[in-house]
Amino acid sequence: MSHTQTKELNKIQLGSMDFYVIEYTGTIPADNVLETEANMIGRTKNGATVTYQATWNAVSSDDGKAKKRKLNAETATIGYGNITWNAKTLEKLIATARVTETATKRTAKIGGVDNDNGKRYLIRGVHHDKIDGDIRITGIGVNTGGWEFTPQPENPSILNPTFELDPIDNEGTLLIYEEEVIAKSGGISLDNSALTITVGSSAVLTATTVPAGGTVTWASSDSTKATVASGTVTGAAAGSTDITASVTVDGVEYSAVCAVTVVSGG
Repeated sequence: MSHTQTKELNKIQLGSMDFYVIEYTGTIPADNVLETEANMIGRTKNGATVTYQATWNAVSSDDGKAKKRKLNAETATIGYGNITWNAKTLEKLIATARVTETATKRTAKIGGVDNDNGKRYLIRGVHHDKIDGDIRITGIGVNTGGWEFTPQPENPSILNPTFELDPIDNEGTLLIYEEEVIAKSGGISLDNSALTITVGSSAVLTATTVPAGGTVTWASSDSTKATVASGTVTGAAAGSTDITASVTVDGVEYSAVCAVTVVSGG
């Protein structure tokens, strides 16, 4: 397992998500176009819930020695707690909501199956993490969770919409999960990956580290064939060996190898 992969597997996702909801028109806008204050559905509370569920059909032979499974249905949903909302929010959450507005009043009419607007919405949740990288979840669908408004003294009125997702593309994709890949904080490379020298002669390998100026450790896998000191490789006897240059950055060791062949002098 690579050092980068090990570091990523040690990530612990904390925090909530910002949610953006717009009417879906056939394409998914760029992040900087979609993720704006104007498209934010409201401030969230109590986090979010993203689910994917699959239904399998299993068929077994009478003697139980053969079994076959087939995926025959799947669903995905995005749900979250919405603590700040208004009548315009309801227009995106309720298929039958009709919102009108004057200079002094905003009105939402809800209900009437014939008022179903037939719209689908693009839902984007963003979990911001400056250390481990942002996470984005995207789906297309409608809120099937209804609407419940419970005013209570000293308690916020939280909406809990649940969007049931539809296929996004002709592959049947229901949900897109994106995470920023952690950039490597260090590295090392050599100016040669293979080298041939004669017994008794020397050659110099140059290591480049990221960040620059790192302390490099040198080693030979078989010092009876060639030795190395500060990048200078000296042939000792005919044969082959690997010269490894290593550097440690933020507790992670990075290495580069040069395969060295030593031949007898003419």
